Amino acid sequence: MLQAARTSCTGMPMSDAATRTDPSDAWLAHAGEVAQWAVLLLGWLWLGEQGMRLGWSMASGVLAVAVWWAARIVCRGSGWAFQTASSVMGVCGVLTACGVWLPGLLARPAAAHAGLLVLAAVWGLWSALIETRTRVSTFQMGRVAWHPLVAAGLVSGAWRMPGSDTAAPWGVSLLLALCAALVYARDRHGSGRVSACRGQRAGLHTCLTPSAMGLMMGTLWLGNVWCAGLGWSTGQMVAVHLALMAGLPTLVGLVLHGLNRLPEWAGGLSSEQLTYASLALLCLGALMGLGNSAVSSVLAMLLPSLGWAVHCNRHRSPVGGALMRPRASRGMALLMGPVLLVGVGMASPWHGPLAVQSALAVLGALAAWQAAALWWRTHPRWRQSALLAILR
Repeated sequence: MLQAARTSCTGMPMSDAATRTDPSDAWLAHAGEVAQWAVLLLGWLWLGEQGMRLGWSMASGVLAVAVWWAARIVCRGSGWAFQTASSVMGVCGVLTACGVWLPGLLARPAAAHAGLLVLAAVWGLWSALIETRTRVSTFQMGRVAWHPLVAAGLVSGAWRMPGSDTAAPWGVSLLLALCAALVYARDRHGSGRVSACRGQRAGLHTCLTPSAMGLMMGTLWLGNVWCAGLGWSTGQMVAVHLALMAGLPTLVGLVLHGLNRLPEWAGGLSSEQLTYASLALLCLGALMGLGNSAVSSVLAMLLPSLGWAVHCNRHRSPVGGALMRPRASRGMALLMGPVLLVGVGMASPWHGPLAVQSALAVLGALAAWQAAALWWRTHPRWRQSALLAILR
């Protein structure tokens, strides 16, 4: 039985209403989940590649990814996204599938850049609709969250079809068209779709690990980040980033499921413990990013990605601490996500890997502060003892 999730794996609120899915629609739910992951992964991969290919001087070409990311954050969870007709989602998907040809059809560089930004905005709107109206979590649909792995395989095949490079848009366009049909059918025929968001308001800690993961995916095509310094080919860099974003959540889910089957772990890890774990991994990754060796570079990518994977698999119950209003939550997500990515893109030509390292260091410092603040708020006895010791 599919279970309703309170929040998506990106930390934004979803409906808290329990929803039952007809077994006959189970295959559509699984297919739609694969399509949702494919749309997400292609957004990071294809838009970033086109931004670098067009050679836009501003922000080193990451502006298209930032526009797509910002559109997702602004529209996701809004009342309009919940209440709009399914046909709007279908139209956005068709426009995205057709729009991948737009930058190549425009001869002038300025027009191609503008076309890419328009496509990124439409793509982000479509992604926000999909994520808002998804009633289940990938990691609650079964014992193994295989959907991101299948999506990564499809994205890898569509990104580089056999033959010349001119065949690549065909693969991306066809895959996006298939995803558009699947998510439209899931939304159209899904039973009991909610029409309003009544989820828990998010705290700052729910934005940090998704921001770090997005930062690494958004800077994939920067030629002077640490990936290029490791001597990897383009195909190897893409494979590694897909494994980090799609493979690690599945692997962490399997490990957590195995631990929950052991007698001493029968109760499972609480939402609070998983939140502390994800924040700690982000802090350690930020510290590793300050090094110059190949090992520290790999750990700087791996540890925050593990933190994001733990974040995806956490329980959707709220953790103690100050919860922000939706507008404040969106503002913080924009600041620590797309805005920070644009800043890294603008600083990267002059500072190289230090730009990404500094951004991860800022997120790591915020994670450490959030972990301390959550501990202070959720352990009143320890807080009272500390205050009494200070007063004495």
